[in-house]
Amino acid sequence: MDSWGAVRSWGSVSAVGRALPEAAARAGSVTELGAEFSRHLSRLVPHDGYLLTGYDPVTGARCFLACENGYDAGARRRMDREDALSRTRGPVADLVRGTCPAVVLGAGARDESPRARRLHRIMAADCYGSELCVALTERGVAWGTLVLLRERGARPFSPAEAMRAAELARPLGRAVKRHMTSAPLRPRLRQFPPTVLVIGADDEVTGVTSAGRDALRRLLPGVYPADDRDLFSFVWHITYTTRRTAAPALTRAPTAQGWFSMQAQPLEGVTAGAVVVTLQPAAAADLLPALAQWYGISRRERMVVEQALEGQAVKQIARTLDLSPHTVNDHFKAVYRKTGVTCREELVACLC
Repeated sequence: MDSWGAVRSWGSVSAVGRALPEAAARAGSVTELGAEFSRHLSRLVPHDGYLLTGYDPVTGARCFLACENGYDAGARRRMDREDALSRTRGPVADLVRGTCPAVVLGAGARDESPRARRLHRIMAADCYGSELCVALTERGVAWGTLVLLRERGARPFSPAEAMRAAELARPLGRAVKRHMTSAPLRPRLRQFPPTVLVIGADDEVTGVTSAGRDALRRLLPGVYPADDRDLFSFVWHITYTTRRTAAPALTRAPTAQGWFSMQAQPLEGVTAGAVVVTLQPAAAADLLPALAQWYGISRRERMVVEQALEGQAVKQIARTLDLSPHTVNDHFKAVYRKTGVTCREELVACLC
């Protein structure tokens, strides 16, 4: 590319990077967010489809998925089984820490590892040939990934296109965060009892309450593209994560009804590989660490909120944390400003 071409390319990347956060703030759902990302990036990296995945910023587990002209539910499930967090040459965290946050997979990729070959077979079976995966980062945190797809037989993604996408990793990360925090924090609209699903070693749902089915039907629109035929797709990713680590996994997901938490853990005393998944409204102790990351709440501000959740008055909080009451009130005001709530009572209601 000549120098003028390089300038034009950089100018386009810069323009897209500046436009992304505002577009994300206007998006009313993660589906709209994915569509905005695809529309803006198509100017620089043409593609046939995409998958936008959001991560819980504390645990790294999936908290939402938006896609268009992407892999079908069966292919997504097979990819989860093949380790969705390591679909690139290493975990997404490696892309965050590495020199380039984008990588090409499938046709045109340089990686010939067994994992990459298995992924390529899944892609080809679903009529896709090339994938460009970008880790969406901001301040060293992976907020999600954006996977751009080209159909089998189309020109593979080039190194130059991967570099353009890599330049947008941080603006895309900021945009995801902007989308999640553009609306004020609000209390949960609907409560539902904790729901337990049992996933057998054969990946079949061996037990679930009717309340669990109803809860999933209410919660999934807007956070995962599933219908009644694929109602339990949202649990596969966290199920496989738990199996790989042999430890509990947790994600907190935003919905139109409010935040809910999903925790998976190995089920002991039965067939190896069985997992129990608990779905419930996110308790304050579970929700606050994730919201602190999304909204940029500092460690000291979080400590003040934790004391407020225990019912402590300002003077009690000041004594407990060795602060002045004035400083405690300043921390509260900062949290109100960041989350968009108007008072302590509203903040507590949003978390409980």
